Amino acid sequence: MMSPAQETNSDLRWFKSTYSGGSGSDCVEVTFSGQVASIRDSKTPRRAMLTMPTIAFAAFIENMKAIEDGIRDVP
Repeated sequence: MMSPAQETNSDLRWFKSTYSGGSGSDCVEVTFSGQVASIRDSKTPRRAMLTMPTIAFAAFIENMKAIEDGIRDVP
């Protein structure tokens, strides 16, 4: 199996945030392949992707939700 960095962007199914801009292009996108999450800028999808273990991505999202809900302060 190839890692997301080795796969072409067209091989992956990318998801946009529900918080994306009205045109749908002002956002980050994420995809999952095995145990890796890849993140890219929707305005420049052919540029480099940020990759991390899915467990780290899940922790990042949970922290962002806690900050948004006022449960946790921004460090």
